[in-house]
Amino acid sequence: MADAPPDRGSQHTRRVRRGGAGVRFRRWFHQRGFWLMLMAPVLLYLLLAQYYPLSETVRLSFFDHRLTSPEPQRFTGLDNYRQLFFEDRVFWSIVGNSLIWVLGSTGLQLATGTLFAVVLNQSVRLRGLWRGLLMVPWVMPVVVVAIVWRWIFDGEFGLANHYLLQAGILSEPVVWLGSETWVWVVLLLAGVWMGTPFVTLLVLAALQGIPDAVLEAADVDGASRWQRFWFVILPMLRPTLFIAGMIALVVTWFKFELIWALTNGGPGFATSILPTYVYSRAFQDFDFGLAGAVATTAMVIVVLVAGLVAGLFARRRG
Repeated sequence: MADAPPDRGSQHTRRVRRGGAGVRFRRWFHQRGFWLMLMAPVLLYLLLAQYYPLSETVRLSFFDHRLTSPEPQRFTGLDNYRQLFFEDRVFWSIVGNSLIWVLGSTGLQLATGTLFAVVLNQSVRLRGLWRGLLMVPWVMPVVVVAIVWRWIFDGEFGLANHYLLQAGILSEPVVWLGSETWVWVVLLLAGVWMGTPFVTLLVLAALQGIPDAVLEAADVDGASRWQRFWFVILPMLRPTLFIAGMIALVVTWFKFELIWALTNGGPGFATSILPTYVYSRAFQDFDFGLAGAVATTAMVIVVLVAGLVAGLFARRRG
């Protein structure tokens, strides 16, 4: 009796089983591994430069860790937060400063950026030149910007005092950066000057994406220029303004270097915001535990503010 021919399907199954791991790996690599390999540098960067410092900051906030103390770091639970919320005399005023800074600067950036974008979307003379010049503040180093603004608002030799005295608006020089009121005006002007180009760029791109047919339909219906902007253009810009606002909010919240270079958080703690307070606690007082508590609180607050803004936007959109 002749032997039965070998079953080719069984041979193929055995080959697949023998090389199963290799086959599965090749299949996984073709489906997901290649893309993960491309994303690996970004994921590694996020892990080492973002998530690890974030988790380490939160961990330190539960420890008593002072570089000036010879004792090793000690777990203290919520003691740093208790000290910060109930015993620190300046903490809540600094939280208020942070909200003034981030909400005031972001609102002004959106308003001025939208205005400039609408103007630059018109057929103005030398439009390309104005668009290019508008980007200059955005690309300038923050320290250079701070030096320029310190010079403009210097209490003795500043340009602001010189021209305002010449125009008769001031009767005597003002120490702008030494006044608890005027220093906020200077800081907001500097922040808006730096942040407006980014908003202008986004809004200008959105304006150029609005179909001409929509604007012509508004003209046919007899809408004035203001009505066309308010009832037609602005609603179509709302998604772009939301994205620009969220980015500006987060960037402004952590814009430590501009305030530090202009005022060092002074006079006193009048212009200190949470990021500058983290720096003061960590690298001037060397209290890393309390600095971690301030940084963690700042992260929670910015998430709550961003969530509140996103909720208001979604509610208005709905």
